[in-house]
Amino acid sequence: MSTTVLGGPRAAAAPVPRPARSRVLTVVRVQAMDAVNVLLLPWLVLASAFAVNLAIWLLVDAPDARATGGLASLYGYGMAMVAVVVSRGFPYLLGLGVTRRAVVLGTGLLLLAHAAACALVLTALWWAEDVTDGWGLQARFFRVVWLTDVAAWQLPVVYLLPFVFTSGIMGLYAAVYLRWRAVGAWVLSVAIAAALVVGVAVLARTDGWGAFGSWVLGLGPVGSTAVLAAAGLVCGVGAWLVLRRAPA
Repeated sequence: MSTTVLGGPRAAAAPVPRPARSRVLTVVRVQAMDAVNVLLLPWLVLASAFAVNLAIWLLVDAPDARATGGLASLYGYGMAMVAVVVSRGFPYLLGLGVTRRAVVLGTGLLLLAHAAACALVLTALWWAEDVTDGWGLQARFFRVVWLTDVAAWQLPVVYLLPFVFTSGIMGLYAAVYLRWRAVGAWVLSVAIAAALVVGVAVLARTDGWGAFGSWVLGLGPVGSTAVLAAAGLVCGVGAWLVLRRAPA
């Protein structure tokens, strides 16, 4: 005896939404897929800067002049990396259906993890340079004058906090570019330049350079880099506010 099932076809099961944590980690994995540009090239740039300085130190017999700012190359390329990660990854991930919040949180998590890893490696290189008395040349490449003349436990901090600043300001630049394109980036550049010019003019007219220098020295390396990091966080918040309205 046959039976007939009454009713229409069974409704398709609704898709189960992925947890927010899973979406953020997915963003991290997608952004980190370009490992060459994100993870490898910054260190290749730093290694090149170190090799050039090492060659100069070997050729020029001037022990008192063997201090350099070559370490800034890592932070400089890191700024370019942030601009690429944000400007290229944001529209791509939105196209995959990822929320803006998850994209921003995942990208920020990746940049923070990268900064922390760089800070730990730089700390290890500081120790190596210190133990070898500047690679046998009394040189200071990773032991930046004043900035890294701190207690051992503070070394990762003074290496990490400038990354927060560079990531924040370049994240803001990338966000402005995504929303307003070249005109927005140009306006932001002019605004920052104008603010710097006004600040320099005020210090010059009021003879405030001495007081400003004393304030920075009073903060110390950790305090000074913390101020930079706070500015970077403000820029990061600004980037999020801009990206909320940026086109996909």
